[in-house]
Amino acid sequence: MEFYERFRAPLWKVWDVFYGPKGWDPWFTDGMKVDEETGEIYFRWFRLTDGQVVVDRGRIVSVVRHRLFSFWWYEYEDGYRSFVEFEFQPTGDEETIVTVRDRTFIKDETELPIRYRCAYGWGQMMLLAKAYVENGLILI
Repeated sequence: MEFYERFRAPLWKVWDVFYGPKGWDPWFTDGMKVDEETGEIYFRWFRLTDGQVVVDRGRIVSVVRHRLFSFWWYEYEDGYRSFVEFEFQPTGDEETIVTVRDRTFIKDETELPIRYRCAYGWGQMMLLAKAYVENGLILI
């Protein structure tokens, strides 16, 4: 699946919101950490999950500053289920397009809800990121 959003902001600003030590806090996650030394990502939510603490881990695959960030995540007993790639493309000094590509692997149709939840989550994430980048709003 692929999603994209246009941000009225320079590339460096958009990049800093999506990739940094605090991850997607405070606009999407609640305690996310990105450890460049070990390549690990730790995700934590509770505001978007009705107060239930939800955690997950991931592994950074590649980082090309101001251009690309990719990682594995959505950990199950048999390994990671989702490969995600963020691509950043400036279209001018004050506009940046972010594309999210998610390749979520499922075993059969009984696992389709996994893909549906990922699709919903990325759409929600892009909306919250846009509000935060362009207006400084935290909507959760």
